[in-house]
Amino acid sequence: MLNFNKLTGSHDLVLVTLDTLRFDAAQGLFEQKKLPNFEKLLPANGWEKRHAPGSFTFASHHAIFAGFLPRPNAFLLRVLPAAKLQQKTRS
Repeated sequence: MLNFNKLTGSHDLVLVTLDTLRFDAAQGLFEQKKLPNFEKLLPANGWEKRHAPGSFTFASHHAIFAGFLPRPNAFLLRVLPAAKLQQKTRS
């Protein structure tokens, strides 16, 4: 993983976002070898399932520039079931 603190001030960075990119669609195209240009940039097993730091594009971009990068989807597996359980017990 890149340490962006070491890159800041010494490298030019370009932020590329793929708005509304669905993991299942992108991974399917990767596995079918239909993304030759992205294959050069992606890990050997394809896309990483991530969760955006904001609920819409503008908020996500601001969060990214503030240092809140998209996190692995495992976060959702831990937090959302607990939140649903709390909602059920309050009802």
